[in-house]
Order: sequence, then structure tokens, then C-alpha cells
Amino acid sequence: MIKPDRHTNPNFSILNISTFILTELNVYYSIQYDKLLNKIVTVLGDEAKINFPYALNFLFLMGKLNYEQETDSFKANEVK
Repeated sequence: MIKPDRHTNPNFSILNISTFILTELNVYYSIQYDKLLNKIVTVLGDEAKINFPYALNFLFLMGKLNYEQETDSFKANEVK
């Protein structure tokens, strides 16, 4: 899913959605899952909803994102 092919729209790619998520987390300290998904759908379009979970997984595996189960929200990892 990360490697694009000729049918991939760059606006709905995992890397573009991941960039948007990190930008939102720089603006806000913490953001809830539903609010983040609504912002992505509003700004990028409804087709971005398909790759949203993959972008979250990508950021989590890269160590850029933390999930807090109690509040159902995400926080960016601190840069060390």
C-alpha cells in the first residue's frame, strides 16, 4: 500500500495522510480518533478514509505516534 502504482492518487496516499496526521499533532497536543478522521475526510476527501488506518499503523510502527486507550486519542512522540 505504501508503494504507489499508476492508479494511486497522491492525495489519498498513506504518506500524504501520515503527513497530515503529524501536522495536526503539531498543532494540537492530543487528538481523538473520530475528530482526526473527520478532519482528514473534510480536508483530503472521502477516499482518504480507506488508507487512514494504514497511515496510523505506519506512524505507530515508525515510532512517531502513541495511542491512549483511556481517551481514544493520539499523541506524537517527543523528539529526543
